[in-house]
Amino acid sequence: MARSMFGKIADLLSNNQGNFAIMASLTLPVVIIGASLALDTTDALSMKTRMQNAADSAALATSTLLSQDENLSVEDAKAFAATFLRGQMEEDLPAFSNMSVTPLITITPVKDNGNTIWQVAVSLSGTKALSPMAHLMGRSDISVGVVGKSESASGVIQGAFSMALVLDRSGSMDWDLDGQRKIDVLKTAVGGLLDQFETADPGHNYVRVGAASYNTYMTGSQKLSWKPKKTRDFVNALPADGGTDSTEAFNWAYTNVNSTSETKKHTDNTGQEPQKFIVFMTDGDNNYSAADSSTRILCDKAKDAGVEVYTVAFAAPTRGKQLLSYCATSSEHFYDAESSADLIAAFKSIGKQASQVTSRLTQ
Repeated sequence: MARSMFGKIADLLSNNQGNFAIMASLTLPVVIIGASLALDTTDALSMKTRMQNAADSAALATSTLLSQDENLSVEDAKAFAATFLRGQMEEDLPAFSNMSVTPLITITPVKDNGNTIWQVAVSLSGTKALSPMAHLMGRSDISVGVVGKSESASGVIQGAFSMALVLDRSGSMDWDLDGQRKIDVLKTAVGGLLDQFETADPGHNYVRVGAASYNTYMTGSQKLSWKPKKTRDFVNALPADGGTDSTEAFNWAYTNVNSTSETKKHTDNTGQEPQKFIVFMTDGDNNYSAADSSTRILCDKAKDAGVEVYTVAFAAPTRGKQLLSYCATSSEHFYDAESSADLIAAFKSIGKQASQVTSRLTQ
């Protein structure tokens, strides 16, 4: 069989009647043009994929920025989107022959029950030069268009979460700073945090928050609740006295925020798996280094379990800052508040990050 096949091929190659040459001359250009068009089509699809990824990323980043920065103007947001796009496309442009891309950025604020929903659309139209063989088919370039859309909302919670506060109420919190007792500044800061949750979740359907206080021991707690007022009342009643040991209070926060029963409360209410947060604050050092070690172990457990840990050092000494820096999920989760204003701003920032809506792609 194989010998017969090779024999036929040999006969075809040795044929001097010109049939093979005629067939080859007719089919070879078609094959070459077809291959060229296939390559052009593959390049165009690759180009479209890269453009779509860039448009989606730019739309998502811009809507997220608008939801985070209430002072950002629409024009500045468009400039941000354009810069973001350039960064995304710089590596892609050299990969395609004579490729050019034109962006169109549209940002529309929509009011919904007093909240602002930011709708961002990023349209990209691009052209790419085709291979020389494609010119025989009457085409010199190909056009590709994509649209990336995203929307985000400012001040509206769409994701469930539980947050446990771990608050230092040791004797040093009775000291004066900037003309106020530090414990009073803490109460104001926590009040601002809870105000954001009340505004973002007026129906009390998505946020559960609680707190534990500590000095030499854990001195009290308010269990996680749908009603922030309970935590507010607990914090507002805190005195300031005693030494410092954060272990027991942090353990309470980790155990409660990460419990199966806490997750079930959310899933029963909204069907959502909650995010989990701990906010750990101190203005001093633990009285014993062993308390630092035990708290670090608990911090590791919390982070390994997926709990985001925010930490706030309130005019704290070096060892206290080192503990909080270690416990924070990342450097961006650690706040070094040296003044009363810094503490209030830190809690406001944490509240904003926790309650901000996660931007989502809509197309």
